[in-house]
Amino acid sequence: MERDELPLSPAELHDIVERKATCPFVGSAAAMGFLPVRNQPDNPLAAIEDVRRLGNTGGGDLGEVLVFFATGNHAFMHGPGGRLDQKAPEGLFSLEFPGSQGSHPGDSGILQGDPAKLDSGRLSVPDFQRLAGLAVNGLIKRSDVGKFIAGNLHRDPKSKVFGPSAAKLLARDLHHFVASAGLDLLSSLRGSNHETAHRELEQKLTRLTGEDNLVGSSGEFGLLFAFLANSPRTKQIYSEPALSLEDIESMFLHKRFPQGWDRWRKMRSDWISNTTALMVSAGHAYLAIRK
Repeated sequence: MERDELPLSPAELHDIVERKATCPFVGSAAAMGFLPVRNQPDNPLAAIEDVRRLGNTGGGDLGEVLVFFATGNHAFMHGPGGRLDQKAPEGLFSLEFPGSQGSHPGDSGILQGDPAKLDSGRLSVPDFQRLAGLAVNGLIKRSDVGKFIAGNLHRDPKSKVFGPSAAKLLARDLHHFVASAGLDLLSSLRGSNHETAHRELEQKLTRLTGEDNLVGSSGEFGLLFAFLANSPRTKQIYSEPALSLEDIESMFLHKRFPQGWDRWRKMRSDWISNTTALMVSAGHAYLAIRK
């Protein structure tokens, strides 16, 4: 039964998209019927190969990163006790995002209320407006999204930033990472086009996403930048990408992929470079807030 596509009513699909699949990519894919929902409405699953195919649509390989997030963060479904403690069947992942391993403090609050609570998904227009308010002439620069990430982490006292305890965080330690490690990763990426180098960088970043909320948030918004990197509405402003507010609204507010999404390439190398750049800008902004 787990592998069969569910014949969902509009109300059931809306409930899954709004309360459970609180990701602008996965939520939009499910709402538009591109990501079939499987198993049961109150314990929804999706196929890993379906999300891989979606991420690779247009000729790229971003689907490989989406598979990592699916298998690493959403591998557990509801067990008999109602908790996310039962391994999903091979080839499937859970659409229960709030309360999952991938849900973390310091979240933007746009699509979920309590990161630790199941079914806490909902749209917060005020939180979306905090992001939308960064737009200039309908475009949001990547460095401004980094500042947005830093603000979200600062707002949540439960967030973890570069260390097992926020109390142990010293400005010197974070500055060292931002000024050294983050820039070293960018330098390595620029200096190599080899598959092995990209994979090593990818592994470093993905390992850190589950250990640190700044890295985790940067990785999530890095997916958005990678997905929209080649949108005709994405522009370059002073050598950095700026996303169209129209594209962002489409996915966050309306649960729709932007027009033409299936015709542009989506690359995992774009996820690496954008995630790393977001880490650097968010780190600098976080330091400035804590001073």
